[in-house]
Amino acid sequence: MSMPAVAFAGRIGVGKSAISSLLASKLGWKRTSFGNYIRSVAGERGDEPVREVLQRIGEELVANDPEGLCRSVLKTVEWKSGEPIIIDGIRHLRILSILRELVQPQPLCFIYLDAQEEIRKERLADRKNGDLASLASIDAHSTERDVQTCLQVEADFCFASETLHEHEMVERMSDMIHARYMTPT
Repeated sequence: MSMPAVAFAGRIGVGKSAISSLLASKLGWKRTSFGNYIRSVAGERGDEPVREVLQRIGEELVANDPEGLCRSVLKTVEWKSGEPIIIDGIRHLRILSILRELVQPQPLCFIYLDAQEEIRKERLADRKNGDLASLASIDAHSTERDVQTCLQVEADFCFASETLHEHEMVERMSDMIHARYMTPT
């Protein structure tokens, strides 16, 4: 039985990073993040890690070398084939497809998180970088297109992050992952 890779997608402010971090901690798995990787690229370039800059860099990396981007993100935690891993921040259908290929023969469990607009606004208002004021422009950016249109349809599991406490959601995810991917049939 092969351990799965678990990937997360969802709009900005739905709780992906918090949930994926809690799940990785609960399962004792490595966790990596496209957002963290892109922030590190911004830092290397001397760019301020504000949303507009991060979206521009992400768009550039996906356009120029999407497979290289995926490999670089996996490399941040020294992931090796066969190891379970949590991957946060899928924003493009193309990236999801490449990740499915890169982790083979492991299955990739794809989780989509969503939240009501009020919840997203509250979460974004709590952040230091002022994303709330530009939520409409954030959502309109090309890096958000697949998140809003087709990634949810591709998901193995969908969760609304405001319906359960984070720890309850992580428990359910863990149970579903074990039942679907880690229980001998």
